[in-house]
Order: sequence, then C-alpha cells, then structure tokens
Amino acid sequence: MDKNFKKNLYDLLKKDTRLWDEENKELNETLLKDLIDKLDEKIIELLLSGKETKEKFFIKVKDIFVLKQNELKFFIDENKLDNSYTQYQNKIGLRFGNKLLSERDEVVLDWPFKDGVLEGGMTKEDQKRNEIFFNEVLAKDERDRLFDPKALVNWKRYTAKGEEKVKELKRDKDGTIRENLIIKGNNLLALHSLKEQFTGKVKLIYIDPPYYFSDKKDGDSFAYNSNFKLSSWLVFMKNRLEMAKKLLVKEGSLFVQISDDGAAHLKLLLDEAFGPENFINVLSVRMKNIAGASGGGEDKKLKKNIEFIYIYSNNIESFSSFNNIYDYKELYQLVQDYRENKISWKYTSILYNEGSKKYITSTKDGNENEIKIYKRINPIYKSISQLSKEEKLSERDVYYKYIDKIYTTAMPQSSIRLRVLDAIGKQLKEDNLVSIEYIPRSGRYKGKIHEQFYKGDKLRLFSWLKDVAEKKDGSIYKKELQGTYWDGFNLNNLSKEGKVQLENGKKPEALLLRIIDMSTDKNDIILDYHLGSGTTAAVAHKMGRQYIGIEQLDYGENDSIARLKNVINGDQSGISKSVGWKGGGDFVYIELAKWNAEAKEKILKAKSLDELEKLFDELYERYFLNYNVKTKEFKEKTIKEEEFKKLGLDKQKKLFVEMLDMNQMYVNFSERADKKYNLSKEDIALSEEFYNAKK
Repeated sequence: MDKNFKKNLYDLLKKDTRLWDEENKELNETLLKDLIDKLDEKIIELLLSGKETKEKFFIKVKDIFVLKQNELKFFIDENKLDNSYTQYQNKIGLRFGNKLLSERDEVVLDWPFKDGVLEGGMTKEDQKRNEIFFNEVLAKDERDRLFDPKALVNWKRYTAKGEEKVKELKRDKDGTIRENLIIKGNNLLALHSLKEQFTGKVKLIYIDPPYYFSDKKDGDSFAYNSNFKLSSWLVFMKNRLEMAKKLLVKEGSLFVQISDDGAAHLKLLLDEAFGPENFINVLSVRMKNIAGASGGGEDKKLKKNIEFIYIYSNNIESFSSFNNIYDYKELYQLVQDYRENKISWKYTSILYNEGSKKYITSTKDGNENEIKIYKRINPIYKSISQLSKEEKLSERDVYYKYIDKIYTTAMPQSSIRLRVLDAIGKQLKEDNLVSIEYIPRSGRYKGKIHEQFYKGDKLRLFSWLKDVAEKKDGSIYKKELQGTYWDGFNLNNLSKEGKVQLENGKKPEALLLRIIDMSTDKNDIILDYHLGSGTTAAVAHKMGRQYIGIEQLDYGENDSIARLKNVINGDQSGISKSVGWKGGGDFVYIELAKWNAEAKEKILKAKSLDELEKLFDELYERYFLNYNVKTKEFKEKTIKEEEFKKLGLDKQKKLFVEMLDMNQMYVNFSERADKKYNLSKEDIALSEEFYNAKK
C-alpha cells in the first residue's frame, strides 16, 4: 500500500511542471513545501483528484476539505518522493536536519562562469552545449579559515620582450604594491587575499557580473546555470560587494553593469551594501544594434538593446565629483545634423576683426570687488555664410579656419555676471563691444576675461565656440557634458576587439575609456573581479592606470592574458588610436595555489561513474573531504545503489564536488611551507613578498 501510494502521489505531482527540473527527473521538494504552506490552488486540486491522497491528506469539515499541511510535509520528508539527488545529499551527510544549506546564513563561494563565452578548449561548434557549472553554498558554521589569505603561485611577468620570471615586486614609499596584477582563482577568496595590501587604495571598481535572468523557464536561476537560485545570486553578489567596498579609497566609486534582468534586485542590494546615500546615478547604455527584420520583438517582448550601469560612491562625503565628461561629435557633422533635424544652431557669427582695446574705467560692485572695463575700437563682425562667399571657402572650411573667432551671445546667468551688468550698464549708452576683468578682493580673478556685447539696455555675454570644442587628429569636435544615456559606441566587430574573439558579453573599450577617464587619474588603481576577456585591464593599461583583474576561467587563446600581451605589443584596436597607444608596459600574472580545487577539476573532467568511483580513494587520501561525509557508507553501499546510478552523471559529479571541504579549495598562506602542498621556494618567497611578511 505504502509503495503504491507513494508512486500515485509521485505521478500526481508530475503533472505540475513547476516542481521538476528540465529533464523531468528531480522533484524540487523545497518549492513543493513552500507551495503547500501557501495553500497553492493547483497543488490542492491535484491532491484532491486522487482518491488515496484525498483521504490521507485532507479532513472533511461539513462539505469542505481542509488540507493537513504538516502531515503532508512530514510524509514528503520521511519518504523522499523521488529518491534522487536530494536523498543522496542526506546519505552523504551534507544536509542538516530539514534545512537546505541555502536556507542558512550562507556564503556563495564558487561561480566559475561568466558571460556565456567559450570555455578553454571548447570549439565554436560545441559552445552551445549544456556545460556543468556549480556554485557552492556554505553555511556560517561550515566556514573555518575560508577567508584567510592564500598562497600565490605560478608567478610570471609579461613585457614587450615576452614572459619573464618575477624577481621582486615594485612598491611605493608607503609600501603600496605598484604592479598590474592578473589573478587566477575564485574571486571571493582573491578579494580577501587582497585586503591586507590594498584596503583603502583602489580608486575605481568596475564589474560586469553574471546576470540573473528572471524570464527563464524556471524563473529562479542564473542565466547560465539552471540550478543557481535568485537567493544564491543575491548572496553571491553581496559577499563580494561587501569585501570590494573595503578596498575602495573613501573618494572611490563603484560601477556595476547589468541587464534589466536582476537590475531591480541589484539596486536594492547595492543600497544595502553601500548605503542608499552613496547612490550617484544609473546609466542607460546602448549595447546592441537593432536593424532589419531581426530587430523586431522577441516573442511578446521588445528586443533588448540597453544595459544599465549603477554608480555608487564609497563615501558620499568624501566623493567630490567626476572629471568633466563630454560627448564628442565632429563639428561640421553636428552642424548638418542640427540643420536636418531643424534644431537651432547658434554659432553663426564671426568676430572677424576685434579692433584695438582701450581702457575706459573701473568700478566697484556691491561687494566691493573691482571691475575693469575696456572698449573695443572698430570691431568687424561677419556671418559664416558671408565669409564663405567672400573667401570662396566651403562652410566646413570656414568653421575650421575661424574656430577661434566664432561666437554666439547669451544672457548673463552667474551672480558675477549680473554684478558686472549693474556696474557697466551705466558706462555705455550705445552698441559697443567691451572686455572686462573681474578682480575680487581676495586677488586677481583666475578665469577668462569675459567679453561682453552691450546692446540697448541688455548686456549680452559672448559665448565662444572654441570654449566648447576640441581639436583631435586634425578634426574639430564639439563637446557636450554627458548625461545618463550613453550612446555612440561602435558595436560592430566588437567580438574582435583586442584580438580576442568572444561572441558574447564583451564590452567596448570606448565604454571603459569613458568610465575610467571620468573617475580616475594617472596611476590610480582600478579593480575588476569579473575580468573575463580583459577589457577593463586592457583599457586601464593603455590609459596609464594600475589595474587588478581577477578571473577564474581559462578562456585559452581568448583570455585576458592573450589580450594584454597584444596590448603590450602595440595592439591598435579599440581605443588605441584615440589615446595614441604605441605599446609597452608590463603586468604580473599569479594564481591562488590550488588544493581541493584540483580535486574539483578532476571530478568535472570525469566521463563516467566508473571514473568517479576510482577517483574517490584519491579524494579521501589526498584531499580534504567535508568532516561529516560518511565515506565508508558512501564507498561500500551508496555508490553501488541502482537509484544512485540513475541520477545522471551531472548530479553525481555535483555530489562528489559537495563532498569536498570548501575551506580547503586553496592553500592558506600560513601553510605555505607545508610539504604536502609542494609549493616551490620561489612561489613561497614571492608570496611572502606580496604579503610583506617577514621571511
């Protein structure tokens, strides 16, 4: 009866697709119990449709059937309806009572995937296959020395001459490490390893983390891992943001780029981690082109072409402002655009001859600041079109030839200019061009001499085109202060920028140029702990900033190392021409010293259960297993059960990974000399130098 009843209940629940994984093999018991607590209508309807389940889990009160919630949940816990993955979590001792690890105070340790790019060794043909990537969740009482600094190995310095040995680390007089660093390993543990040397020293953090996609079928996953729940994504982000904030200088800033999937969750998370008072802006950035028939809707939705960048200061009281940030457009092209769109273009007059300058008088304003007044004698004014005809020049050539003399007029707006108006209005009674010098009591005014045009009873300020334009590479560009909508990045052939070909997730170098330019100065330190293909590091290198990049995956010939080697050798893609990049510089590559991480890699490479079974002895003898794993029972009984064999290789691997003690994924710096880790003398010495430890 019990066995048949269990099967009947199992079959009933199969009808609710919300409760099952994509292969329809594993029941999500946590979700089921949550739906029971919520008295979900569909679950109740299913249970009432079966005679036996109706009798067992309902009590009839008059004509109403009342669900016995606790009895149903107890039955689920005692019988493990699907005999699958969750059951074996209990069998090897990784489940604590009736609580999943994700329901506890947790740290999401390991997320080895970003941006859907090629894994090292994959070909383009198989990049769409379902890869296995696991995140590890540790409860508070499972963490031991997880966040201790890690030993660092495989040190390499890359220069224009090629790969060299690292002999020593460059430091400032105050002890700050002055090396460009690329660190391979888990980014949370790498951040904790940076804290002793870089706390309060990083000026800018830019990250492009893996996105949470709320419109996936299961509605509760990372975009690239259907087992990564939203709650885990938020914890994953929170763990790293809290540590990253400690690395920022007080006046530093954080930029986080994300799509609309997860953006609302991220804003609340950032408010919690950085404080709502430190929120500065959210940018909308056009990241995709929409053209042709393919530019229509995506099913019932509009095609996405915008991403968002959330900007936070580390401390709003210490944060002053960003460097002036401008949007540039070639001057004459802008004039034509204005004309085509019927927008008024006001820079159409030229002060062809300024005439001589004659001192008239000086006066005082209401605050006793001195104002000196000069009169221009016989100035000559012409229009752009007039000069074009007279000198037989194209309109563009007139703009380029007379850029220093083109002006428009505007009403005075600042308090200084209004005081000037009061002071000189009495001096001139006819149309005239005058120059003024404003001299405050504190000393000579350091600004420009304001040229004013007096006409009738109104004072007009001369606004010069040269003051809002800039010459670059033989062209003149009009510059305008940038707002919160960013556009104009060249998105064509973006996958080939930096000579590394990644089809998804790459950000244009021009975007990082703008971010780095507005938020840092020469030699400031920039951190990106989701480095991917290395865009942040490549741009920082070309701009003369110090950078630290952290990445866990190996992208082979398309990773950040390959890209930065290209940069050193004078790569001319991306922003190279605009910043005059010719090559040079160097960076240091290091890895967190692996221990259990090696075991994890071996597990993920296994091609069958037989290989996993053979691997188990090595795991037990050489590596560190979780203290509560029932090794003998697992080896002699569990792994041989037919139901375990039916789990599928992916879930079997995940169980093997979860057996590992996550505190021992990497070698702690304090244990660097232990012979069982087999670290070289050179790696030990350089690790000691990195942490500035006494040898």
